[in-house]
Amino acid sequence: MLHVQTFSVGLLQTNCYLVTEEKSHKTFIIDPGDDASYIAEIIVSKHLIPQAILATHGHFDHILAAFELQHIFTIPFYLHARDEFLLKVMRQSAQYYLKYPVVEPPPVPTKELWQQTVLMLGVVRFDIMETPGHTPGGVSFYCKSEEICFTGDTVFAGGAIGDWRHTYSDKQKLLTSVKRIVSLPGNTVLFPGHGEETSIEQLHV
Repeated sequence: MLHVQTFSVGLLQTNCYLVTEEKSHKTFIIDPGDDASYIAEIIVSKHLIPQAILATHGHFDHILAAFELQHIFTIPFYLHARDEFLLKVMRQSAQYYLKYPVVEPPPVPTKELWQQTVLMLGVVRFDIMETPGHTPGGVSFYCKSEEICFTGDTVFAGGAIGDWRHTYSDKQKLLTSVKRIVSLPGNTVLFPGHGEETSIEQLHV
């Protein structure tokens, strides 16, 4: 019922996902970290109907293309309220890591993400799992019916977990979030913010 396309975008090779309900062509854009024009061209060429931009967290390498896509398609941008402070330093952080001037403005968040626990893509339900630690407002998007979960920078293939060395990170919360994810059914496929997809059964954490 769902089709997942993965694109590695930007210098930090962030995974951007287009998650599409095949019957309706309705699509979620998850973590558009860069290359807005490229992502938009794919959406238009495949006749997809974007419904929203979903951010697993507020780091620049996951949202750098969000503002442009938000305005190209006139769709909302969802980010947990606890990560909105990262939008204020998006350009500064991007320029520090990318070593070139960044002109993209930060996206304008739609705040319903922290007020609700479910998003619908057509008839397909996504549960919003709060998975803080790497950032205060980190979330994962879990679809039970399709046995898939988008985990951002919480956990990766091979069992690596997100960085907790930022001043706003919390290692204990991160470990709790990892435990929450690995408690999902073993055949759940995980789509992380970087690197290859994996599954609960394949994780070694």
